Amino acid sequence: MDEVKTNEAPSPPTKAAEKPTPKAKKPPAAAASAAHKNGLFSPIVFGAKNILGEENLNQIRGKVIGKHSEVISNFVNTYDTPFGNAVARNIFSAMDKNRDGVVDEKELAMAFKALGFTWLEQKQVSGILKRADKDENGLIDYNEFIDELPKTLRTNLIKLAKKNGADLGFLV
Repeated sequence: MDEVKTNEAPSPPTKAAEKPTPKAKKPPAAAASAAHKNGLFSPIVFGAKNILGEENLNQIRGKVIGKHSEVISNFVNTYDTPFGNAVARNIFSAMDKNRDGVVDEKELAMAFKALGFTWLEQKQVSGILKRADKDENGLIDYNEFIDELPKTLRTNLIKLAKKNGADLGFLV
């Protein structure tokens, strides 16, 4: 068979066997929810998601968060040791702004803000005071403080760690 010649320019050869090089994906702008905003470590987390996949990253993240929560719990559990007693005494003294030997609701609220527990609203502070105040005089003495310290501290230090992790971009 004879080849038919046309006046058209020859088309460039196709590379059917070659796949186009995928472009690097940028994380979508909506990928980070309001609770999990971009932060200092977000680029590293996005890179880890691309390399490991989201499911694997979430498993690793879950293990790390679990270990960190365990460290916080172990720290809080030291309240009943000589070291923990010294720390608790210093915390109580720092909270007792007017040096009357008890902590009132205003002092409690100020202490929580100083510790970074900014999510605690007045209603929650009142609830913690009421739960701790065994003799119902509206004040927390040192013995009541020691009884309440582990529960309140453990819960809120873990919340603080999650907030800080989100602020730093670990949770995007």
